Amino acid sequence: MGQAGMAMPDEKSNLEGDKDVEIPRGEVLARVLREHDLFSAQREKRVDLLKRLEEHEREGQSGKKVGCLAFFSTEAAGIDSADVPAFGDALMSLGDVDELDLIINSPGGDGTVAEKIIELCRAYCKEFKVIVPNRAKSAATVVALGADEIIMGYCSELGPIDAQVPIVVSGIPRYISAQSFIDARTTLEEKFKNVIKKKEDPRAILQQIASLDAPFIDHCEKLMEFSQEVARKYLAKYMFSATKPAQAQKEAVDKVLKGLSSVSIFKVHGRMIDGNAAKTDLKLNVRLLAKDAPLWEDLWQYYVRADVTLSKSRHALKLIETRNTVLIQGMRME
Repeated sequence: MGQAGMAMPDEKSNLEGDKDVEIPRGEVLARVLREHDLFSAQREKRVDLLKRLEEHEREGQSGKKVGCLAFFSTEAAGIDSADVPAFGDALMSLGDVDELDLIINSPGGDGTVAEKIIELCRAYCKEFKVIVPNRAKSAATVVALGADEIIMGYCSELGPIDAQVPIVVSGIPRYISAQSFIDARTTLEEKFKNVIKKKEDPRAILQQIASLDAPFIDHCEKLMEFSQEVARKYLAKYMFSATKPAQAQKEAVDKVLKGLSSVSIFKVHGRMIDGNAAKTDLKLNVRLLAKDAPLWEDLWQYYVRADVTLSKSRHALKLIETRNTVLIQGMRME
């Protein structure tokens, strides 16, 4: 039986480009399967980039232990309680490190879970940094405010810390600002006052007010208050901990909260707060990366690959990944 086309033990092969590589006995099929497994191939490339990002942060400090954890979610998937065990597993795969870098790309979600994520991350590191390749909105912004440093590039953005609540539109889950429901009630109340003042018939307005879910709006108000409380706690404890005296620290924190909560400034939840605004206007501890900085170039490569992985994976909603483990959460199909 002929051996043409089959690489035998001790036989040279050019399967990996121009280099001659010896293929150990029994690995030909495994290698071919890996080459045709695009998910595994892309996973290997992302792992390599995560290791390179860790090396960038370790540069000049050979004994420093740095770990990268990535968290990506789509528009249809906010931060929620299901992320807690996933974060726990990912952090356990890294173990204790001197510096933990959380690469986050998310539209936001549950503020209570954002608080939990900060605590989980800080339990595994001495220094916690949040890296924003594209966007970290709402609860994701709250997570960033719990860091010692935020790393941003020319297209990175934070957002208002208005809490997000899940609703279903045409069978598709969406997250809407809690402030929107509060504003709707306030608008109707103002209209009612004007109708009464003008001695007009108030019945139409009263019907609209009666249709409002009062307990739900009360819940929205508590969510908004909670987001600010969490942000205040972590800003004072970490990013602004060195700001003295206490009054100066309070003023610095208040400025951030006012800037990230002002409805008059940020008309919509998606309004962009770029790195320059975060650094110069809000005075957050932001490291701005030039678009040709080696760290940014590797970060952008990782971001694009992770984003494509989510967009091309059927029903995939979230990606949580370290160099040691990967979890893709998806939509349950009936």
